Amino acid sequence: MRSSDRVYLAPVDHLRAAAAVLVVLYHGCQLLGARIEGRDFRPVTDWLYSTNPAATLVFEGHTGVALFMVLSGFIFTVGAHGKPVRYGRFLTNRLLRVYPLYLVIAVLGMATHIAIPTFQDLLRILTFAAPAQPYGGVFWTLCVEMQFYLVFPLLNRLLTERGPGALLRLLAAVSLLRALVWLSSPAPEPHTAALYLGLAGRIDQFLLGMLAAWLYLHHRGRLRNRWLPPAALTLAVGLLWSFNQVHGFVSDSPLKLAWSSAEGAVWALVVAAYVANRGPGGALSRAAARLGEVSFSVYLTHFMVLTVICEYGYGWLPRGLPPVWGAFLVTLLVALPVTVGLSFLTYHAIELPFLRLRRPYVGGAPVVETPRPRQRESYRGR
Repeated sequence: MRSSDRVYLAPVDHLRAAAAVLVVLYHGCQLLGARIEGRDFRPVTDWLYSTNPAATLVFEGHTGVALFMVLSGFIFTVGAHGKPVRYGRFLTNRLLRVYPLYLVIAVLGMATHIAIPTFQDLLRILTFAAPAQPYGGVFWTLCVEMQFYLVFPLLNRLLTERGPGALLRLLAAVSLLRALVWLSSPAPEPHTAALYLGLAGRIDQFLLGMLAAWLYLHHRGRLRNRWLPPAALTLAVGLLWSFNQVHGFVSDSPLKLAWSSAEGAVWALVVAAYVANRGPGGALSRAAARLGEVSFSVYLTHFMVLTVICEYGYGWLPRGLPPVWGAFLVTLLVALPVTVGLSFLTYHAIELPFLRLRRPYVGGAPVVETPRPRQRESYRGR
């Protein structure tokens, strides 16, 4: 990869940190708020709503997952720009990135079961399907990410040789097919959850991340405008506010079929704009970057921390405030710092030793970018 094509790492880590914090605050408000009221959280009936856009950013903080998925497409595409991807080495690197910490948490989670784990339990662990709460509430996203990794080298070749139009056409085709699947469902009231939470919905966000990378690589000069990042963030918050007002996450409205694309599009704009403008510097920037570096550990461990607080911190959870405010403060002042501290430990003890085993996965002759979508593919040097 040419030095001029490198991702400016600090802004990327800033965005990773923001995504991780959003997810922690979201789960904390939902779970601890219900606990303060002395009940279990029921997503369909107990979802949090507000007319305050800042509050809805937290209440719909699951959008941090969408930001992570957009970032995945963005980072891989910039990193592989102009070079063919070595498929085996790429997948090996992804396994070294994801599996070590995940396996530790999943195996420990299985140890909480009274029954001795079976071979089927092992298969569920290897495919990110085990165990349930409190350890596995976020594992479903890892399954989707692994599916992204399987198809990225092909998608990257399409983008390089055929241009962004190839991914735009693929995005349109997936959106149309997703709508047809929903319309042809035999259920009297078809559900949209699987079409939103699985690969069928989330592939939009990965593709949009790749397109944001193409935009950044080819038009970064046009993106360098100090007003563009706040404008893109305002658009994202406004969209989330609208989603919250129509109870989007817990609804089965057909409009939800387009939500994955809309959500991915605004975060793709935020990513491209923020990275192109490189964000703030100084101590705050370095601290945010360090947090972004351990964001995977934050994502995998925060549910455990929140569960412990729910179970053992019941006596000191605030009662004088509205439950959602009490939950927000406990999450911000207790759960988040504890999770971050734990994450620095798990990152350096479990993640980092395996990350150092990764090897470059791009190489060989540079791929010629083809301006015409129907031109035959070629490689420089053949």
